[in-house]
Amino acid sequence: MTVRISAEDAADLQARVDRGEFASLDEGLAAELAELNYRRAADIVGGSEKLEALLDTLEQTDDPSTDVDADDFFKALRVGLKERLAPSRG
Repeated sequence: MTVRISAEDAADLQARVDRGEFASLDEGLAAELAELNYRRAADIVGGSEKLEALLDTLEQTDDPSTDVDADDFFKALRVGLKERLAPSRG
């Protein structure tokens, strides 16, 4: 992929790499794109405080352990395997 940025932005990014702010130009560019995405998201929801509150809420309410009932899942898996093996036991 090729990304074109202005000579001024390229020089600024290189200076930041030279100062050790980023390990490479790729890392610096990725960080800048992430910052741009953050600012766009903040604009969409009405500001950085609202975005942070939304992210905090999502983080608090997201409990992956509730996504799947593991006991029922594995029980159904075992039953299915037994049914498929039954004809071969013959």
